[in-house]
Amino acid sequence: MKNFFKPARIAFYILMLLTFFIIGLYFASWIGAGKNQGLAGGAIVLGYGILFGGIAFISSFFIAYQIKHKLIIRMNWVLLLLLVTAYGITHYQYLERLNKQEEQRDFKDMPPTETKTEPTALLDLNRTIDIINSEGKEMGIGFFIPNFHEHRTLYFYGGVNLEKGLTEHMPQDSIVFTLDENQNYTTTYAPPWLVPAQLKLDYGIIHFKALGVGHDFVMVKTNAKDNRKSYLNKDKGTLVAWPEYILSMNSVEPIYKSSQKIHIKPLDHAGEVQAVFDIITPLLVKGEWLYGILRKDDRTETGKGWIRWCKEGNILITYSPFS
Repeated sequence: MKNFFKPARIAFYILMLLTFFIIGLYFASWIGAGKNQGLAGGAIVLGYGILFGGIAFISSFFIAYQIKHKLIIRMNWVLLLLLVTAYGITHYQYLERLNKQEEQRDFKDMPPTETKTEPTALLDLNRTIDIINSEGKEMGIGFFIPNFHEHRTLYFYGGVNLEKGLTEHMPQDSIVFTLDENQNYTTTYAPPWLVPAQLKLDYGIIHFKALGVGHDFVMVKTNAKDNRKSYLNKDKGTLVAWPEYILSMNSVEPIYKSSQKIHIKPLDHAGEVQAVFDIITPLLVKGEWLYGILRKDDRTETGKGWIRWCKEGNILITYSPFS
């Protein structure tokens, strides 16, 4: 019985407990045990550490009883080395996270440059429909509308790990908004590659096509010409789905006027509406169909009907928020 309580054996029990407690934590992290579990995630990971440590602590008594004293001393050194190594790695990762958070806070606190720039990407695009409707390959889920009235700097992120939070990522670029002498919004800085889907800042319009959404980020297309994509902070604006976005448009037009028919019902085989029109004022979106008022360019109403606005992920209309 005395052999159980020799200093080397007592050290062996404690080292087994501590070492396997940390191994349990790493194992839980490796298998993603606490992933997407909210506040319970930490308790789940801690539970793995306690389970591993508890089993190792109980097992250490049986192991100590079976092996010689000299071997226990050697195992103590091995366990101590593992414990110190695990602590060193954990402490290093902790310091790395602190440094990233500090760098991001410094980046956000930097005052925007006062040098007035005129980025070629941010021209006054009154006819943005030529850009946004030429990309049938990737329809996306809708549009992201930044709230630059409250958030004057919008950060673009790349290489995002969607399993990590916003604070664990560094922005790659940004766009900085300001008010000019006429109290109209403009920019003091914007990336030269930036071409939003819709842009007219004096009307308060800057819209990005949204391709996907996560917990903290929304994936947007930042340049349709070269298919450039970035991530934005989801809390810095509003995500608008396609139906609501189309209904917010001033008018829409069929891309293929000669072949796209106006129907009395949202069915391909339904009767056709015989009316001459130039634009459609949207009233209702139902699946792939849109119901609206048919108008001439002078806004004269010529009828009402249904038109298919998309099919198999391809947009079949052009649309504009401008009159």
